[in-house]
Parts: sequence; C-alpha cells; structure tokens
Amino acid sequence: MSPASDIRLNKEAVKNMSFTLGAMAALKTSRSISFGEEGFALATGTNAASENWAFFPSGAAEEQKVKRVCSFFEDSGLPFIWPLFPEAAAARQILEGSGMLAPGELLVMACSKISPKENNAAASLTFESNEKTDIWAETAWMSFDSPPGAPASFIKLARGLRNSGGFFLLLARRDGVPVGTAMLTLSGRSAGIYYFATLPGERGKGIGEAMLREAARLAFEHGRRLLTLQATPSGVPFYASRGFKPLFRLPLYSFSEEIF
Repeated sequence: MSPASDIRLNKEAVKNMSFTLGAMAALKTSRSISFGEEGFALATGTNAASENWAFFPSGAAEEQKVKRVCSFFEDSGLPFIWPLFPEAAAARQILEGSGMLAPGELLVMACSKISPKENNAAASLTFESNEKTDIWAETAWMSFDSPPGAPASFIKLARGLRNSGGFFLLLARRDGVPVGTAMLTLSGRSAGIYYFATLPGERGKGIGEAMLREAARLAFEHGRRLLTLQATPSGVPFYASRGFKPLFRLPLYSFSEEIF
C-alpha cells in the first residue's frame, strides 16, 4: 500500500472506532465526559477494563486531562483502557507518570478483499442479526472466556446498540444453538468488526471463517467494501490469513493488569 493509502485506511479505522464508541457513550445506560473534538471518556457500567475507554485519537493527554479522566473512572468504580494512538506518542510519559502500564495492545487491521459470495459453513450453521439481543450478549460474554451470566450492564449495552442506526449484532447458531458472535458497525466507507468470538468449545470448526464472510456480506449489502477491526495478539494470525493487513499498533494503558 502507498503512504497515501495507509493514511486513508488509518483514518477510516479511527473514524469507525470513534463512531462506535461515541454511540456507546450516547446511550442512556452509559456515563461519559466529553473533551470536545479531542476525545471522551466512556463508562458502560460493565466491570471489565475493555468495556470502558479513554478515547483520545488526536493525542490530547495533558496532565490535567489525564487526572480528570482518572477521577471520572475512580468515581465510577470501573477499570478502563487508554489506547495510545500513533499521533499521541508524546503522551506516553504522562500516562506512565500517572501510574498506568501497558499490559497489552491491539493491532488495527483492514481488508477489502473478502468475498461475501462463498460461505463454506456447514449447512447446520445459520445467522441472525439484531434478534434475541439478550442471547447475543450472553454468547458474546462467554465467547471471551468469561463464566456464564453476562452482567446486566452488558445486556443493556447490547439492547441499546441494537436500536442504534448502523449497528448489526450478528449471532451464529449451529443446529439452533448459539456458538459465536460479531458486531458490525457502519461508518463512512467502512464496516467495523467488534465482539468477534466463538464459544471455547466451538473453536476450530470453521465458525469464525463463516462469521467473517457473513459480516462481509452485510457490509457489501450496505455499500461498504472495507472491513476494519482491532485484533488481540491471539487473533492476529486468523485475520492475517484471511487478507487483513496491519495498519498500526495500539498499546493499551490501564491501571488493571487484565484488559482482555
């Protein structure tokens, strides 16, 4: 890819993240504080660091802003993550000076070559979107290796997103039984993929491949040809083998050691 193409894809990926997290922040079940065009802090109410964000893609992380964000989450009683975007590299010392560490990172990736026309899933695998939202939330929660019993806050988050424009909560079923989830968000030229996972006992059976193609089908159906996502280290090989290219790394700063 050319430098100009890299910049365009980076902007689309960040735009989709901003749209997605902004929609979460606007829900009645969430709490947030805004810093105008610089960014915002979002607390969904779920006691998992990856569900609560300090989002400052432009690099605005002055000491006073960091203190205000930390105070906001301390008052909320929730762990959170602060992704450090490439443009914000200078903020690293301020975040570390506040006591945060970077126990993990995401790799932002993009792909425009996945064909939605062929899906080699077994006949027993079916998909539904924006239906049975509570089941979607429970399946997504367990697919990230959490015990049964999704928090009420996460279920309310899913219900709110289902009713927001540009969101598709995708549920995969095998023989009628839920086995995996994804969330597709439409913003600008891109479709972002989030909450992409299969239940632990269902991995390695082609469900992820089938869900990816179903997500591509929905994206193509709504005029998007570019898929973007943020991959955890364990997910990078899967996405890379399906045509996703790395855009940039996103270190995740937090006071919590468990961020995934």
